[in-house]
Amino acid sequence: MVILGVTGSIMEFEPELDRLLHPELSYITPEGRALSLSEIGDAASRRFSGEPVVAYLPSLSPNLSSQVVLPSGIAFVNQHTGEVLGMRTRGPTFLGYMRELHVRLAGGSFGRKIMKLSGIAMFLSVASGLYLWWPIKQVRVRGKWGTRRLWFDLHNAVGIVSVLPLAILAATGTVIGFEDQLGPLIYKLTRSSPIHVTRSVPPEPAPGAIAMTPDEAVAIARAHMPGAIPYRVQMPKYGGLYVIALLNPTERIAGDENVVALDPYDGHVVSLSRSSELSRGDRILAANEAIHTGSILGMPSRIVVWLASTMVVVQAWSGLFMWRSGNRAKLAASRPVETRRGVS
Repeated sequence: MVILGVTGSIMEFEPELDRLLHPELSYITPEGRALSLSEIGDAASRRFSGEPVVAYLPSLSPNLSSQVVLPSGIAFVNQHTGEVLGMRTRGPTFLGYMRELHVRLAGGSFGRKIMKLSGIAMFLSVASGLYLWWPIKQVRVRGKWGTRRLWFDLHNAVGIVSVLPLAILAATGTVIGFEDQLGPLIYKLTRSSPIHVTRSVPPEPAPGAIAMTPDEAVAIARAHMPGAIPYRVQMPKYGGLYVIALLNPTERIAGDENVVALDPYDGHVVSLSRSSELSRGDRILAANEAIHTGSILGMPSRIVVWLASTMVVVQAWSGLFMWRSGNRAKLAASRPVETRRGVS
């Protein structure tokens, strides 16, 4: 449960922490108009021995760099000047390791089972803590630093303040952990089914046919989804289609699940999925994930989730001191009177 709390608090601000760890690659000064995706890709490709572009990750903010995915890693490019800021090669990162710890204890399927059961244990701990708190209803923190009285009061005060968000985090995390088992039940109760998108690769182009540019593909995708912002553009060399993922800022639930797949030669829409068209079961599962990650209400809910995750550590720490102090008291009480007075 402590690992869930620590890693969850780190993951809550993962994008911000990632930029903080790599400021020289992330932050830029806006200067005039932004370059086209083709120009950004050409700049990255020239810098790294002509590597082909796998995908584009366009910037969602004028003061953040765009990213170009290459076979050897991710190049960061100032989209206003075309300057290549550097590259991050593929491989595990600190934040990626935190995510692996949170989801599967960095130990594959066995670790995943442990973390799933830890979510249930957290929910039961919150419920039993509320039951124990109710008769005393203690919210004041008294006692001297380091005493059992202080830890007892702190444990009770922090526990009751964080009981609701912790219960919600534990419940939503359990649903995510057991989604394979609970998903079919949710679809059955809502009389819906998962949305499956099928994409057929178009036939071979005619000799001499010229593929459209990524900017033209994005323009077609945005025409089908007005107001949405592209955040990933996969090149047709890797799958035979342009696949554009778009973010709808007005959609708090599954707003990033808008995808348009295009024939790279004639611009024909092969498949199109909108977040607004998800089935009832899909929306329930997406809403559960949005609540768990804090994205449901933007920054305010992210802060609440971060605080609740941090409180798990505080509760574990204060509970450990209470348990340790209680064992010391029991041990002292079990000794003979002479021994406790220092008489041999």
